[in-house]
Amino acid sequence: MADEEINEVRKIRHRISARFEHDISKLVAHYQRLEKELRESGKYKFTHSKRPSGKPKFPRCNE
Repeated sequence: MADEEINEVRKIRHRISARFEHDISKLVAHYQRLEKELRESGKYKFTHSKRPSGKPKFPRCNE
């Protein structure tokens, strides 16, 4: 049963991605607009999280 639900979620995510031509920049912009709309609606509660500024810093690999 869980496999069916996971597959359904994947199908939905794929359809959403297809709406934005599988372009990650367009997809992220969509989710950011959606988040803004939901926050402004006052209908939902969000945790206050700091948004990272600039590029994320990853540890360097010693090769």
